[in-house]
Amino acid sequence: MIRFEEVRKSFGPLQILNGVSGEARRGEVLVLLGPSGSGKSTLIRTVTRLEEIQRGRVLVGGIDVASRTVDINRLRQRIGFVFQAFNLFPHLTARGNVELGLRRLRRMPKAEARDRAMAELAQVGLADKADALPARLSGGQRQRVAIARALAMDPEIMLFDEPTSALDPEMVGEVLQVMKALARGGMTMIVVTHELGFAREVADSVWFLDHGEVLESGPPGVVLEAPRHERLRRFLASRARQPAGVA
Repeated sequence: MIRFEEVRKSFGPLQILNGVSGEARRGEVLVLLGPSGSGKSTLIRTVTRLEEIQRGRVLVGGIDVASRTVDINRLRQRIGFVFQAFNLFPHLTARGNVELGLRRLRRMPKAEARDRAMAELAQVGLADKADALPARLSGGQRQRVAIARALAMDPEIMLFDEPTSALDPEMVGEVLQVMKALARGGMTMIVVTHELGFAREVADSVWFLDHGEVLESGPPGVVLEAPRHERLRRFLASRARQPAGVA
């Protein structure tokens, strides 16, 4: 479904991605782990061309996202992206945030968009917060609205860029439960996270990145329980010393 082929990305002299290759198959959950600055967020942003690459290819469903023939806006409608900072419109209610893309991009009639928005909010457990502005919602609720907004576009793929790292520990679980439900439903997902419990329970494959390279990859039972690389062992040890829910 998503394939990276020798992907390289730099900002001036700083090499962010250094020949990343691998794939996420349809219906699988790929979790990207690694220290800050390892290239995880940059890598998933290349899927929707929010970051341009200098070398290599990123393919979605066999289509090179950098091809001149690709309608990138249409491609982005196939891919839901949930950011760390929610990115909700503060002047719109929860329902209004979900409706917006349906009205503007899908040209859906107002009544139909409203019904669809309510259905998506119900799916993430927020039907009772439909008329609330983001400022009146908790961080976990705002992130669930962001997920509902992405799901309303009927994406084939969901990308999550550290969706729980801006949340208080007690709010992390409610967002992870929604993500777990998506995974059980067969959604193709790439998740940048430090939540090792989520990776162990949900991931089909885990990649550990450091300095823009994939140092280890494979099933979570192998990568997380029997790490071969010393850098990964140190990373896992550091995570084990942190309180649950701290990103």
